[in-house]
Amino acid sequence: MLIDINAYIGNFPFRTLRDNTPEKLIARLDRCGIQMAAVSSIDALFHRHPYSANEKLIHDLSPHQDRLIPIGTINPLSPHWEDDLQECLEWNMKGVQIFPPYQGFATNGPKAKSVAQACAKNNIPIFIPNRLEDIRQHHWMDPAKESNLTHIADLIAAVPEATVIIPNARAITSSALWKRQDIRNGNWFIDLSLVEIFYRLHTNANTIRDLADLIDEGGANHILFGTNLPLSYAGPALVKQAQLPVDIETSKDISYRTAAKLLDIQL
Repeated sequence: MLIDINAYIGNFPFRTLRDNTPEKLIARLDRCGIQMAAVSSIDALFHRHPYSANEKLIHDLSPHQDRLIPIGTINPLSPHWEDDLQECLEWNMKGVQIFPPYQGFATNGPKAKSVAQACAKNNIPIFIPNRLEDIRQHHWMDPAKESNLTHIADLIAAVPEATVIIPNARAITSSALWKRQDIRNGNWFIDLSLVEIFYRLHTNANTIRDLADLIDEGGANHILFGTNLPLSYAGPALVKQAQLPVDIETSKDISYRTAAKLLDIQL
C-alpha cells in the first residue's frame, strides 16, 4: 500500500497543469498504484485569504473521501487566521499547510510559530514545503523562493510539540534538520518526491549519498512516501521507494503506516 503525503489540485499561476481536478489526480494515482493521497490546494497558497480555496477543496474532494485526504492552507498574515484553522478542523482536514516565502512571513518567525503551536494543540501536522518546483525553471514573475531548511529547523526547535512535514526537500544530511543534534530525533518528516538517494551527482561522485546516508545514520523514521503530483511525476518517488536500503517493516512505515498515523487514517 502507498499513501502519498504530497499532492495538489488546482491551478498553478505559472504553467498549465492539464485540468488538475480530483478525478484527474485519482487517475494518476491509479496508474501508479497509489491508494490514497493527502491533497492541498495550489490556489490557496496564492490567495491572500485562503478560506474560499479551502472551502472549494473540501467541496471538490467530498465525493472522493476514500482516496483523497484534504489538507488546508493557513496564512497567518490574513486577519482572523485562527478562524480559518477552526474551519479546517470542522471540515475534518487532516493537516494544514503554510508556505512562508510566498505568503510573506519568516519561516522561523512568530507568525509561523503561532500556526505550529495551534496545529500541535489540535493534534494535526503542519506542512511546510521546501519548494513547489525546481526554482531554476521559474517564470520571471515567480519569486522562486524556498523555505530555508535552517529556518524550518529553528521552528522545530522552538515548537518541539508540533509535527512538521516538509515536502519537496533535498540535501537533508547537509542541512540543519540533520546536523542539529537537538532536533535530530524530533517529530519532523520529509518525503521522497524531490530528495535524491544519490545527491550532488554532477559535483563529486564521492558525495552522491544523501538519502542513503540519512538511512545509514538512523534517519529512516523521518521519511514518508510523496510524489508532488502533478507538479512532478510520480515515477521518481516510486523508484526511490522501491530501492531504499531498508527492511520490510521500515519500508511499510515509509510507504503508508507512518502517514496513516500522522493523518489519523483508519486502514
